[in-house]
Amino acid sequence: MLRGVGVFGTGKIIRVLVPFLRAKEFRVEAIWGRTKEAAEKVAAELDIPFATDKVDEVLLRKDVDLVCIICPPHLHSQIAVKALGIGKHVVCDRPAGLCQSEVLKMVHAGQYYPSLISILFHTLRFLPAFVQMQKVVRDGYIGDLTICDVQVQCGSLLHDRYDWTCDELMGGGLLTNVGSHIIDIITYTTGRRALRVHGMVRTFTKTCLFKGIRQITSDDFCTFQMELEGGGCATVTLNEHLPGQFSQEVLLCGSEGHVVVRGGDLYGQKLTALKEEVLYLDIEDLKQSSVISHNSTLPSADNNINALLPKPYMKGLMKMIGALRDAFASQEDLQSWVKEPVAMAATFEDGQYIQAVIDAIRLSSKGREWVKVELLTEDPDTQQHLLSSIS
Repeated sequence: MLRGVGVFGTGKIIRVLVPFLRAKEFRVEAIWGRTKEAAEKVAAELDIPFATDKVDEVLLRKDVDLVCIICPPHLHSQIAVKALGIGKHVVCDRPAGLCQSEVLKMVHAGQYYPSLISILFHTLRFLPAFVQMQKVVRDGYIGDLTICDVQVQCGSLLHDRYDWTCDELMGGGLLTNVGSHIIDIITYTTGRRALRVHGMVRTFTKTCLFKGIRQITSDDFCTFQMELEGGGCATVTLNEHLPGQFSQEVLLCGSEGHVVVRGGDLYGQKLTALKEEVLYLDIEDLKQSSVISHNSTLPSADNNINALLPKPYMKGLMKMIGALRDAFASQEDLQSWVKEPVAMAATFEDGQYIQAVIDAIRLSSKGREWVKVELLTEDPDTQQHLLSSIS
Protein backbone atom coordinates (compact mmCIF):
# COMPACT_ATOMS: atom_id res chain seq x y z
CA MET A 1 0.00 0.00 0.00
CA LEU A 2 1.73 3.19 -1.18
CA ARG A 3 1.48 6.35 0.83
CA GLY A 4 -0.42 9.59 0.46
CA VAL A 5 1.90 12.57 0.05
CA GLY A 6 1.66 16.16 1.26
CA VAL A 7 3.85 18.63 -0.65
CA PHE A 8 5.19 21.88 0.81
CA GLY A 9 6.09 24.41 -1.87
CA THR A 10 4.77 25.85 -5.12
CA GLY A 11 7.96 26.41 -7.11
CA LYS A 12 8.55 25.14 -10.63
CA ILE A 13 10.26 21.97 -9.43
CA ILE A 14 6.95 20.91 -7.86
CA ARG A 15 5.59 20.58 -11.39
CA VAL A 16 8.17 17.85 -12.00
CA LEU A 17 8.16 16.26 -8.54
CA VAL A 18 4.41 15.63 -8.42
CA PRO A 19 4.26 13.73 -11.75
CA PHE A 20 7.34 11.75 -10.68
CA LEU A 21 5.59 10.76 -7.45
CA ARG A 22 2.49 9.69 -9.35
CA ALA A 23 4.59 7.75 -11.86
CA LYS A 24 5.85 5.73 -8.90
CA GLU A 25 2.25 5.20 -7.67
CA PHE A 26 2.23 7.65 -4.76
CA ARG A 27 -0.99 9.58 -4.14
CA VAL A 28 -0.43 13.35 -3.90
CA GLU A 29 -3.21 14.43 -1.55
CA ALA A 30 -2.36 17.99 -0.47
CA ILE A 31 -0.18 20.99 -1.23
CA TRP A 32 0.90 23.95 0.89
CA GLY A 33 1.91 27.39 -0.39
CA ARG A 34 2.97 30.68 1.18
CA THR A 35 -0.39 32.06 0.06
CA LYS A 36 -3.64 30.21 -0.48
CA GLU A 37 -3.86 31.63 -4.01
CA ALA A 38 -0.46 30.19 -4.96
CA ALA A 39 -1.34 26.79 -3.49
CA GLU A 40 -4.71 26.68 -5.25
CA LYS A 41 -3.15 27.65 -8.58
CA VAL A 42 -0.63 24.79 -8.50
CA ALA A 43 -3.26 22.40 -7.13
CA ALA A 44 -5.50 23.19 -10.10
CA GLU A 45 -2.64 22.72 -12.58
CA LEU A 46 -1.55 19.38 -11.11
CA ASP A 47 -4.97 18.07 -10.04
CA ILE A 48 -4.15 17.97 -6.32
CA PRO A 49 -7.36 17.68 -4.28
CA PHE A 50 -6.45 19.92 -1.32
CA ALA A 51 -4.59 23.25 -1.15
CA THR A 52 -3.86 25.49 1.82
CA ASP A 53 -1.51 28.11 3.27
CA LYS A 54 -1.64 26.55 6.76
CA VAL A 55 1.07 24.01 7.62
CA ASP A 56 -1.03 22.08 10.13
CA GLU A 57 -3.86 21.53 7.65
CA VAL A 58 -1.51 19.39 5.56
CA LEU A 59 0.28 17.65 8.44
CA LEU A 60 -2.92 16.67 10.26
CA ARG A 61 -4.59 15.07 7.24
CA LYS A 62 -5.07 11.34 7.79
CA ASP A 63 -4.47 10.60 4.10
CA VAL A 64 -0.98 12.19 4.24
CA ASP A 65 1.71 9.75 5.37
CA LEU A 66 4.78 11.19 3.62
CA VAL A 67 5.78 14.87 3.59
CA CYS A 68 7.95 16.38 0.83
CA ILE A 69 9.38 19.75 1.86
CA ILE A 70 10.37 21.83 -1.21
CA CYS A 71 9.75 25.34 0.13
CA PRO A 72 12.05 28.25 1.18
CA PRO A 73 14.90 26.97 3.40
CA HIS A 74 13.99 29.04 6.46
CA LEU A 75 10.84 26.90 6.81
CA HIS A 76 12.49 23.48 6.42
CA SER A 77 13.43 22.88 10.05
CA GLN A 78 10.13 23.86 11.67
CA ILE A 79 8.02 21.86 9.19
CA ALA A 80 10.26 18.78 9.37
CA VAL A 81 10.37 18.72 13.18
CA LYS A 82 6.60 19.19 13.46
CA ALA A 83 5.90 16.54 10.79
CA LEU A 84 8.05 13.92 12.54
CA GLY A 85 6.37 14.76 15.86
CA ILE A 86 2.96 14.09 14.29
CA GLY A 87 4.18 10.77 12.88
CA LYS A 88 4.79 11.61 9.21
CA HIS A 89 7.71 10.41 7.10
CA VAL A 90 9.82 13.36 5.88
CA VAL A 91 11.87 14.02 2.75
CA CYS A 92 13.36 17.53 2.82
CA ASP A 93 15.02 19.63 0.14
CA ARG A 94 18.50 21.07 0.49
CA PRO A 95 19.74 23.07 2.31
CA ALA A 96 18.35 21.37 5.40
CA GLY A 97 18.28 24.70 7.24
CA LEU A 98 19.83 28.14 7.43
CA CYS A 99 22.32 27.26 10.15
CA GLN A 100 23.57 24.29 12.14
CA SER A 101 21.29 24.93 15.12
CA GLU A 102 18.22 24.61 12.85
CA VAL A 103 19.48 21.38 11.32
CA LEU A 104 20.40 20.04 14.75
CA LYS A 105 16.73 20.26 15.76
CA MET A 106 15.92 18.11 12.71
CA VAL A 107 18.66 15.65 13.68
CA HIS A 108 17.26 15.30 17.19
CA ALA A 109 13.71 14.84 15.86
CA GLY A 110 14.88 12.15 13.44
CA GLN A 111 16.73 10.35 16.22
CA TYR A 112 13.69 10.58 18.51
CA TYR A 113 11.45 8.98 15.86
CA PRO A 114 13.70 6.32 14.27
CA SER A 115 10.69 4.42 12.92
CA LEU A 116 10.04 7.29 10.48
CA ILE A 117 11.91 8.13 7.28
CA SER A 118 13.88 11.38 7.63
CA ILE A 119 16.14 12.02 4.62
CA LEU A 120 17.24 14.83 2.31
CA PHE A 121 16.84 15.38 -1.43
CA HIS A 122 20.56 15.02 -2.24
CA THR A 123 19.65 13.19 -5.42
CA LEU A 124 23.15 12.75 -6.89
CA ARG A 125 23.64 9.81 -4.49
CA PHE A 126 21.05 7.90 -6.54
CA LEU A 127 22.57 8.69 -9.94
CA PRO A 128 24.01 5.36 -11.21
CA ALA A 129 27.33 6.96 -12.21
CA PHE A 130 28.01 8.06 -8.63
CA VAL A 131 26.79 4.75 -7.22
CA GLN A 132 29.35 3.05 -9.47
CA MET A 133 32.03 5.63 -8.58
CA GLN A 134 31.61 4.87 -4.89
CA LYS A 135 31.87 1.14 -5.61
CA VAL A 136 35.07 1.31 -7.67
CA VAL A 137 36.72 3.67 -5.16
CA ARG A 138 35.80 1.30 -2.34
CA ASP A 139 37.14 -1.64 -4.36
CA GLY A 140 40.52 0.09 -4.71
CA TYR A 141 40.45 1.13 -8.38
CA ILE A 142 42.28 4.42 -7.69
CA GLY A 143 44.27 3.23 -4.67
CA ASP A 144 44.68 5.76 -1.87
CA LEU A 145 42.65 8.92 -2.50
CA THR A 146 44.77 12.04 -2.98
CA ILE A 147 42.80 14.69 -4.90
CA CYS A 148 39.15 15.55 -5.57
CA ASP A 149 38.53 18.19 -8.23
CA VAL A 150 35.00 19.40 -9.00
CA GLN A 151 33.88 21.92 -11.61
CA VAL A 152 30.26 23.07 -12.04
CA GLN A 153 29.23 25.65 -14.64
CA CYS A 154 25.59 26.74 -14.96
CA GLY A 155 23.22 29.63 -15.52
CA SER A 156 21.68 31.89 -12.89
CA LEU A 157 19.78 30.25 -10.02
CA LEU A 158 17.63 33.35 -9.43
CA HIS A 159 13.89 33.13 -10.01
CA ASP A 160 11.93 35.58 -12.14
CA ARG A 161 11.00 37.66 -9.10
CA TYR A 162 12.74 38.80 -5.93
CA ASP A 163 12.52 36.01 -3.37
CA TRP A 164 14.66 33.91 -1.04
CA THR A 165 17.00 32.88 -3.87
CA CYS A 166 18.28 36.47 -3.96
CA ASP A 167 19.14 36.62 -0.26
CA GLU A 168 22.09 34.84 1.34
CA LEU A 169 20.48 35.00 4.79
CA MET A 170 17.37 33.25 3.47
CA GLY A 171 19.33 30.33 2.00
CA GLY A 172 19.94 31.67 -1.49
CA GLY A 173 23.17 31.30 -3.41
CA LEU A 174 25.30 28.89 -5.39
CA LEU A 175 27.24 27.56 -2.41
CA THR A 176 24.10 26.62 -0.51
CA ASN A 177 22.05 25.18 -3.36
CA VAL A 178 24.68 23.54 -5.58
CA GLY A 179 27.67 23.41 -3.24
CA SER A 180 25.62 21.41 -0.73
CA HIS A 181 25.16 18.67 -3.36
CA ILE A 182 28.88 18.68 -4.16
CA ILE A 183 29.99 18.56 -0.52
CA ASP A 184 27.61 15.64 -0.03
CA ILE A 185 28.69 13.68 -3.11
CA ILE A 186 32.38 14.02 -2.23
CA THR A 187 31.67 12.49 1.18
CA TYR A 188 29.41 9.81 -0.32
CA THR A 189 31.87 8.64 -2.98
CA THR A 190 35.06 8.87 -0.90
CA GLY A 191 33.76 8.09 2.59
CA ARG A 192 35.76 11.06 3.91
CA ARG A 193 34.68 14.29 5.54
CA ALA A 194 36.34 17.72 5.56
CA LEU A 195 38.52 18.73 8.50
CA ARG A 196 39.34 22.30 7.43
CA VAL A 197 38.24 24.56 4.58
CA HIS A 198 39.42 27.66 2.78
CA GLY A 199 36.94 29.42 0.51
CA MET A 200 36.05 32.49 -1.50
CA VAL A 201 32.37 33.36 -1.97
CA ARG A 202 31.42 36.27 -4.24
CA THR A 203 28.33 38.05 -5.55
CA PHE A 204 29.12 39.65 -8.90
CA THR A 205 25.53 40.26 -10.05
CA LYS A 206 24.24 42.51 -7.28
CA THR A 207 21.24 44.13 -8.91
CA CYS A 208 18.44 42.90 -11.14
CA LEU A 209 15.13 44.32 -12.26
CA PHE A 210 12.21 42.61 -10.54
CA LYS A 211 9.39 45.23 -10.06
CA GLY A 212 11.91 47.71 -8.75
CA ILE A 213 15.58 47.33 -8.01
CA ARG A 214 16.67 45.42 -4.92
CA GLN A 215 20.09 44.37 -3.73
CA ILE A 216 21.07 40.74 -4.35
CA THR A 217 23.25 39.19 -1.65
CA SER A 218 23.24 35.51 -2.71
CA ASP A 219 26.55 34.34 -4.19
CA ASP A 220 26.93 33.53 -7.89
CA PHE A 221 30.56 32.35 -7.77
CA CYS A 222 32.31 30.19 -5.23
CA THR A 223 35.57 28.31 -4.97
CA PHE A 224 36.81 26.40 -1.95
CA GLN A 225 39.36 23.86 -0.81
CA MET A 226 38.85 21.13 1.76
CA GLU A 227 41.39 19.13 3.72
CA LEU A 228 39.89 15.65 3.99
CA GLU A 229 40.28 12.92 6.55
CA GLY A 230 43.13 10.60 5.68
CA GLY A 231 45.27 13.25 3.99
CA GLY A 232 43.35 13.85 0.75
CA CYS A 233 42.23 17.26 -0.45
CA ALA A 234 39.41 18.67 -2.57
CA THR A 235 39.08 21.72 -4.78
CA VAL A 236 35.63 22.86 -5.90
CA THR A 237 34.71 25.67 -8.32
CA LEU A 238 31.09 26.74 -8.83
CA ASN A 239 30.16 29.33 -11.45
CA GLU A 240 26.67 30.42 -12.51
CA HIS A 241 27.68 32.90 -15.21
CA LEU A 242 26.97 30.66 -18.21
CA PRO A 243 23.31 31.31 -19.17
CA GLY A 244 21.47 28.33 -20.59
CA GLN A 245 24.32 25.90 -19.99
CA PHE A 246 25.15 23.21 -17.46
CA SER A 247 28.28 21.12 -17.07
CA GLN A 248 29.51 19.16 -14.08
CA GLU A 249 32.67 17.12 -13.64
CA VAL A 250 33.68 15.26 -10.48
CA LEU A 251 37.24 13.88 -10.58
CA LEU A 252 38.84 11.64 -7.95
CA CYS A 253 42.58 10.91 -8.22
CA GLY A 254 44.51 8.32 -6.24
CA SER A 255 47.82 6.52 -6.01
CA GLU A 256 46.84 4.01 -8.71
CA GLY A 257 44.62 5.97 -11.08
CA HIS A 258 41.59 8.22 -11.38
CA VAL A 259 37.84 8.10 -11.94
CA VAL A 260 35.66 10.92 -13.22
CA VAL A 261 31.94 11.49 -13.64
CA ARG A 262 31.09 13.76 -16.57
CA GLY A 263 27.37 14.43 -16.71
CA GLY A 264 25.93 10.97 -16.07
CA ASP A 265 28.85 8.84 -17.31
CA LEU A 266 31.75 7.35 -15.37
CA TYR A 267 35.25 7.01 -16.79
CA GLY A 268 38.43 5.70 -15.23
CA GLN A 269 42.12 5.24 -15.97
CA LYS A 270 44.83 3.32 -14.20
CA LEU A 271 48.28 4.94 -14.04
CA THR A 272 49.58 2.04 -16.13
CA ALA A 273 46.92 2.50 -18.85
CA LEU A 274 47.33 4.63 -21.98
CA LYS A 275 43.79 6.03 -22.06
CA GLU A 276 40.55 6.27 -20.10
CA GLU A 277 38.05 3.43 -20.12
CA VAL A 278 34.29 3.63 -19.79
CA LEU A 279 33.26 2.27 -16.40
CA TYR A 280 29.58 3.21 -16.67
CA LEU A 281 27.73 4.69 -19.63
CA ASP A 282 24.32 6.19 -18.96
CA ILE A 283 22.23 4.78 -21.78
CA GLU A 284 18.91 5.32 -20.05
CA ASP A 285 16.67 7.82 -21.81
CA LEU A 286 14.64 9.87 -19.35
CA LYS A 287 11.43 9.92 -21.38
CA GLN A 288 9.79 13.20 -20.66
CA SER A 289 6.55 12.14 -22.33
CA SER A 290 5.99 9.24 -19.91
CA VAL A 291 6.24 11.47 -16.85
CA ILE A 292 5.19 15.03 -17.45
CA SER A 293 3.82 15.47 -20.96
CA HIS A 294 0.32 14.51 -19.79
CA ASN A 295 0.26 17.82 -17.93
CA SER A 296 -1.00 19.72 -20.94
CA THR A 297 -1.86 22.70 -18.73
CA LEU A 298 1.82 23.39 -18.04
CA PRO A 299 3.44 26.26 -19.96
CA SER A 300 5.65 25.03 -22.78
CA ALA A 301 8.74 26.48 -21.08
CA ASP A 302 8.08 24.32 -18.04
CA ASN A 303 7.86 21.21 -20.20
CA ASN A 304 11.58 21.58 -20.87
CA ILE A 305 12.78 19.26 -18.14
CA ASN A 306 16.37 20.48 -18.29
CA ALA A 307 15.26 24.06 -17.74
CA LEU A 308 13.91 23.10 -14.32
CA LEU A 309 16.72 20.89 -13.07
CA PRO A 310 19.95 19.71 -14.74
CA LYS A 311 19.65 16.21 -16.18
CA PRO A 312 21.92 14.43 -13.64
CA TYR A 313 19.91 15.87 -10.74
CA MET A 314 16.64 15.06 -12.50
CA LYS A 315 17.62 11.44 -13.06
CA GLY A 316 18.83 11.18 -9.48
CA LEU A 317 15.47 12.53 -8.30
CA MET A 318 13.59 9.93 -10.33
CA LYS A 319 15.79 7.14 -8.91
CA MET A 320 15.31 8.44 -5.37
CA ILE A 321 11.52 8.48 -5.66
CA GLY A 322 11.70 4.95 -7.04
CA ALA A 323 13.71 3.94 -3.97
CA LEU A 324 11.07 5.52 -1.73
CA ARG A 325 8.40 3.47 -3.49
CA ASP A 326 10.42 0.30 -2.92
CA ALA A 327 10.85 1.19 0.75
CA PHE A 328 7.08 1.33 1.23
CA ALA A 329 5.71 -1.06 -1.37
CA SER A 330 5.74 -4.33 0.59
CA GLN A 331 4.50 -2.88 3.87
CA GLU A 332 0.86 -2.76 4.96
CA ASP A 333 1.38 -0.75 8.16
CA LEU A 334 1.48 2.99 7.41
CA GLN A 335 4.44 3.43 9.76
CA SER A 336 6.44 0.50 8.37
CA TRP A 337 9.09 0.70 5.67
CA VAL A 338 12.14 -1.22 4.50
CA LYS A 339 15.42 0.60 5.08
CA GLU A 340 17.55 -0.99 2.37
CA PRO A 341 16.15 0.85 -0.72
CA VAL A 342 16.85 4.28 0.86
CA ALA A 343 19.94 3.30 2.86
CA MET A 344 22.17 5.39 0.58
CA ALA A 345 20.07 8.56 1.07
CA ALA A 346 21.51 11.57 2.89
CA THR A 347 20.28 11.72 6.49
CA PHE A 348 19.65 14.76 8.64
CA GLU A 349 23.03 14.03 10.27
CA ASP A 350 24.61 14.35 6.81
CA GLY A 351 22.71 17.61 6.40
CA GLN A 352 24.21 18.98 9.60
CA TYR A 353 27.72 18.12 8.42
CA ILE A 354 27.06 19.81 5.05
CA GLN A 355 25.77 22.90 6.86
CA ALA A 356 28.87 22.93 9.08
CA VAL A 357 31.08 22.93 5.97
CA ILE A 358 29.04 25.71 4.35
CA ASP A 359 29.23 27.81 7.51
CA ALA A 360 33.00 27.28 7.67
CA ILE A 361 33.44 28.26 3.99
CA ARG A 362 31.50 31.50 4.51
CA LEU A 363 33.54 32.26 7.63
CA SER A 364 36.75 31.54 5.73
CA SER A 365 35.71 33.84 2.89
CA LYS A 366 35.13 36.70 5.32
CA GLY A 367 38.31 36.11 7.34
CA ARG A 368 40.47 35.00 4.38
CA GLU A 369 41.90 32.11 6.37
CA TRP A 370 41.55 28.35 6.89
CA VAL A 371 38.65 27.44 9.16
CA LYS A 372 38.08 24.18 11.04
CA VAL A 373 34.80 22.34 10.37
CA GLU A 374 33.05 21.92 13.71
CA LEU A 375 29.78 20.12 14.42
CA LEU A 376 27.43 21.37 17.12
CA THR A 377 26.42 18.78 19.69
CA GLU A 378 23.73 20.88 21.36
CA ASP A 379 21.64 23.92 20.47
CA PRO A 380 23.57 27.06 21.55
CA ASP A 381 20.29 28.76 22.50
CA THR A 382 19.45 25.89 24.87
CA GLN A 383 22.97 25.92 26.29
CA GLN A 384 22.83 29.68 26.90
CA HIS A 385 19.43 29.32 28.57
CA LEU A 386 20.79 26.66 30.93
CA LEU A 387 23.84 28.78 31.80
CA SER A 388 21.58 31.78 32.50
CA SER A 389 19.32 29.75 34.77
CA ILE A 390 22.33 28.43 36.72
CA SER A 391 23.81 31.88 37.21
